[in-house]
Amino acid sequence: MKHAPAEDIVDFLSFSSDAPNRVSAFKRFHPREWAQVLRWLNDAGLAFYFLQKLKDTDTADKVPAWVLSHLEQNFTANQERIADLTNRFEALNQLFDRAGVRYAALKGLSLVPQFCPDSSLRYQGDFDYLVDDQSLPAAQQVLLESGYSPKFSPSSQEYIFIMSGSAEPSRTADQYRAAAPHAVELHLDMWDNDFDKVPSVPKLFFVQHATAHQYNGLKFLALSDEDAFLLQVLHACHHFFSHWIRMSCVFEIGYFLNRRASDTALWERIAERVNGSMVLREFVVVVAELTSNVFAAPLPQLVRVWGSTICPGSRVWLDHYARHWAFCELPVHQFALFPRAKLIRFLHNQYKENRSATTPEGTQPRRPSRLARIAFSIKNQPSLVLNVAWWKRQLLIRRALFHALAGLRYFCELPRWLWLNRTRMRSASLGGQA
Repeated sequence: MKHAPAEDIVDFLSFSSDAPNRVSAFKRFHPREWAQVLRWLNDAGLAFYFLQKLKDTDTADKVPAWVLSHLEQNFTANQERIADLTNRFEALNQLFDRAGVRYAALKGLSLVPQFCPDSSLRYQGDFDYLVDDQSLPAAQQVLLESGYSPKFSPSSQEYIFIMSGSAEPSRTADQYRAAAPHAVELHLDMWDNDFDKVPSVPKLFFVQHATAHQYNGLKFLALSDEDAFLLQVLHACHHFFSHWIRMSCVFEIGYFLNRRASDTALWERIAERVNGSMVLREFVVVVAELTSNVFAAPLPQLVRVWGSTICPGSRVWLDHYARHWAFCELPVHQFALFPRAKLIRFLHNQYKENRSATTPEGTQPRRPSRLARIAFSIKNQPSLVLNVAWWKRQLLIRRALFHALAGLRYFCELPRWLWLNRTRMRSASLGGQA
């Protein structure tokens, strides 16, 4: 069966032994498809992983010269951007230290080398820090004095700041410029149970548990390997329940699994950190199995054991929807006929429907709407009311159309979903009787 170009690219990037042979599929790409592939690579965060794989396998001559040139130019720009961000990162760390802020760096440079071999292969649009409650005011003051302005966050556990006067980070070719905007996010916790509307996930990450991390001459505090993996799992699930996932996040988890799947001591520590939380345990299974499904990453024995007892609905989603959903359109709100993004609701409902926590008023907490975010932005910067370019970036009509079409796709798929679940339950029942 003929794959979409994006699937052929992912197969080439996979960790299977025959992945380099998948390059033969590129010869059937038309110029228009290559243009679409380049846009998708930028949106998916895989552009430079793809370029590096071409070099590592000596197959750069299998793609058109103009495609290779485009990738090389953006890679050079990204190297300059990462160098600039590294300097900014070091300066912020020093300012936090002087202000007595207790913090741990998250994601970004802390992912090298466990999840990424080289920081220049990643697109980075922000800095993430875990801070404790006592350090939050001082950290916010440091950012304000450094020229950052607060930006609306839908979560009560994070505070977002962007450089004053800068636009939101774009997903176009110029996103790799050193001058392209970036954000700083301060996190009190990395999972907001109210925001994601699932049963409680235990608080896992504490600044006092941070460990020394070194990269390219920099020394800073970051999470341990086991906590960094669990953070990537929660980060992925957060995006799942927001209807999308950047493929580079899945690839980087696959890179970690490919290197550490057989590290028994590591997985024993991960099991200890999960500490009996069934929700967190199932999240690990869902993310790891999706990664294995998409990038052929090896599964640790612990994940295989946990996967054998995962709830039936999640098993149906992993077996029948996971890979197809992972290739949903990016950006998620771009026009597509019956977009698949909301098929993630079938998975989300396996956890959401069991939620018993309520707000003090007795109602389920709700994710703030885009209109609420727009209102916050205007309150913070009233001049935006007359900013035509800013209003265009909100894409209100396009987003409304996306929700309508994606919702229709979901309801059209519902009978098949119910049938698959009944079939699985029937098979399980027959197996139990045998």
